[in-house]
Formats: sequence, structure tokens, C-alpha cells
Amino acid sequence: MLITLHVFDLKVGNELGAGRPNKAKLAAVVALACAFVVGFINVIWTIVFRDTWSALFTHDRMLQSLVSSVMPIMGLCELGNCPQTTGCGILRGTARPAVGVRINLGSFYFVGTPVAVGLAFYYKVGFSGLWYGLLSAQFACVVSVLYSVLVQTDWEGEALRAEKLTNSTGVVEMVTEECNDVASDHEKGVLI
Repeated sequence: MLITLHVFDLKVGNELGAGRPNKAKLAAVVALACAFVVGFINVIWTIVFRDTWSALFTHDRMLQSLVSSVMPIMGLCELGNCPQTTGCGILRGTARPAVGVRINLGSFYFVGTPVAVGLAFYYKVGFSGLWYGLLSAQFACVVSVLYSVLVQTDWEGEALRAEKLTNSTGVVEMVTEECNDVASDHEKGVLI
């Protein structure tokens, strides 16, 4: 399913490169909607199988109980992870991967880590505190990514920028020039 979502991310870049910003925006919205659906499915299965999932991996009752207690939190993390990952793919498709990197860095290191450490060790919440820290990071990340993709993106401007980045006539000239150089080297008997 996530592979399908990444196809939408590629579609965003392709549509921008083709000069169709409205279709790029539609592809982004559809990809994010699909990501939320996948996230909700993950929440459901982590709640439904919370008591049986750990039994597949261990027979230790204490460990099973611990895993069972955090499975719903893990599902909520996935509810944030799916659109966050897709949104970062859309940022890559609009040639803005650095925005996604800054959002991830800020969310996980400056929001999630302090919350996880504070809850788990300072407030003695324990293992669940670590997961709440991850959940807070995912929440900060998905909100920031959605804001960057849905609110801050100027789709028409991105299409113009894509045209400048690809500079299609310059690329064709560069490839033609390189082919001519190889052909002249071949005629001269130069081994490549």
C-alpha cells in the first residue's frame, strides 16, 4: 500500500514537470487521503490485535501485557506516520526535500525526544512514556508537513520552478552536444 502512495508522490513531480500544477495538487491531495486511510487501518488492527500480537513473538506474560498496553499508541503513531511519509514524498516531488528534513529533525529531536525522556524517566511513566514521546513527534511532524504541503505550496509557482530546474531545451542541447562529442571521438579513434 505504501508503494502505491509513493507512486502518487512521483505523480506530483511528473505533473509539475509537465506544467500541470492543478493535477499535481490533486495527486498530492489524493495521496494524503490514501495515507490517512492506511493510517486508520493501522489504528484499527493495533487495537483489535493488541492482546494477541505479542503472543506471536513471546510467551512471557509480562512482556505480552507491556506490548498490549502500547499497541493503541503505536497505532496512533502510524496514523501520523503514513501522511507524514507521504507528505515528505510530496515535498521531494516539488524539489523541496530540505523542508521535509528540517521538519523531521525538529519534530523528532526537539519535540519527541524531550517528551519521551521527560515522561519515561522524569515523570516515571515508563515504557508508555517513550511511545507518547514518539506520538508527540509524529503529531508535530504530520501537522508541519501538512501545513507545508497543503497551505504553503504555491502549485503554479512550483510548476514554473520545475520548468526552470529541468530547462528542457538546455537538457536536449546538452545531450545532443555530448552525443556529438562521443561521435567525433569515435571517428578520431579515441577509445572511451
